[in-house]
Amino acid sequence: MEIVGRSLEHQRLLAQLARVAPTMTEVLITGPTGVGKERYARYLHEQSRQHGGGFVAINCGALPPDLLENELFGHVAGAFTGAHLKSEGLIASAEAGTLFLDEVDSLALASQVKLLRFIQEREYRRLGENRMRRADVRIVAATNADLLEAVRDGRFRADLFFRLRVVPIRVPPLRERPADILPLLDSFTHHYAAAYGLPPVEYSRGALRWLEDYAWPGNARELENCVRYLTALQLGRPVEPPDIDLLDPESSHPELAPRLRLDLAFQRAKRNLIDDFERRYITEALRRNGGNISRAARASGKARRAFFELMRKHGLHGSAMR
Repeated sequence: MEIVGRSLEHQRLLAQLARVAPTMTEVLITGPTGVGKERYARYLHEQSRQHGGGFVAINCGALPPDLLENELFGHVAGAFTGAHLKSEGLIASAEAGTLFLDEVDSLALASQVKLLRFIQEREYRRLGENRMRRADVRIVAATNADLLEAVRDGRFRADLFFRLRVVPIRVPPLRERPADILPLLDSFTHHYAAAYGLPPVEYSRGALRWLEDYAWPGNARELENCVRYLTALQLGRPVEPPDIDLLDPESSHPELAPRLRLDLAFQRAKRNLIDDFERRYITEALRRNGGNISRAARASGKARRAFFELMRKHGLHGSAMR
């Protein structure tokens, strides 16, 4: 899936990755869960001289230490019980390409020692084998943890930390780059429509504004899953705010509160907060009254015409609340 975005932060990320791509230096990508660290790692690989080789990813937190070493370095037949066939290992699969180590903070200390040696020497030994093998691979690591804190706590080796962090890349959470929300939404919408063989989801103006104003604590992954849900739902009409299961107006989760946009001028930021309140209030009034505009207006203490004008302003429809 193509990596997309309009924010200044996103453009800076791509520019930084493009600058370091021609080298073989190690890169450490940090950022909270769901921001798309692997997608940025793939972009780095595609821009590099190693783009003709493989991009091989491994989740370091998904395997115990003994299996992790076997996955990385491989083994010869008979190296251990059940090893009837040889395994090349992921390092060999990534030859002349990129090895992506996700959740690198999960590596056991014993595994960290072996990884450090491999990065320094670019040599490794398969399990059950005596001879050393050389490898031409680029190492890109990623974590959502504070590795420096892990170093201070003795959970992560300082020498490995500094070896991996030659080029540090930070991917900000989606709430810090709201200009990327709609491009990502469009990309996910068309991708999953094609993947599922279904028509692409359409969104009302109110739904788009709602999605833009949401804080996305789960970042791009949460947005992607939201699109998958809406694509599978196949409403047969444009999506309205009440259709978006992630955004419950009655939720007590603080991350669902309107986001304070400090990147905007005071008056515009204030207008955004007022608009968000109006949209949420009118949506909930309609929901509680089964989409009946007259009843919702009475319950809100507003004239029906004024209530309808607010609905039109925010792209809301009573029929979607029934």
